[in-house]
Amino acid sequence: MKRKTIITVHLIATIVAVLTITTFFSISLFAEIKGDEEVIKRVKAFILYALPVMILAMPALKITGDKLAGKSKSPLIVAKAKRMKFVMVNGVMLISLAIFLYYRSHYQEIDSIFLVAQIAEFVFGLFNLSLIFMNARAGMQLSGKLKRTK
Repeated sequence: MKRKTIITVHLIATIVAVLTITTFFSISLFAEIKGDEEVIKRVKAFILYALPVMILAMPALKITGDKLAGKSKSPLIVAKAKRMKFVMVNGVMLISLAIFLYYRSHYQEIDSIFLVAQIAEFVFGLFNLSLIFMNARAGMQLSGKLKRTK
């Protein structure tokens, strides 16, 4: 695959991952603030059915990032690779929490256990978004579209 194609796929995967996580976070927050159990159930069902989007975007992001990085020892690239490991682990946690929250809301009850899991999902989601934005910033610095900071 040509480098330009890899860059394009990497950019698209980044955008899809950010939009997916942001959407999941926003609608979950809306449902929790609203406090209506039916809304919460619908949101958790939507997230469960939309998970394949994130499940495809995250590995695409990692694989294309690794291809672009090659064997570079650039501090920016090394930092991006370290952050990406956390993004992937957090992604697995987010997927697990999404499945748990769906199951809990539909087949058990929306209680304090659900709330703790929901808060954990918010924390992992925000952490992942932060890491992805840091990596995007580093990527823009590497491409020359953003001035490097020391």
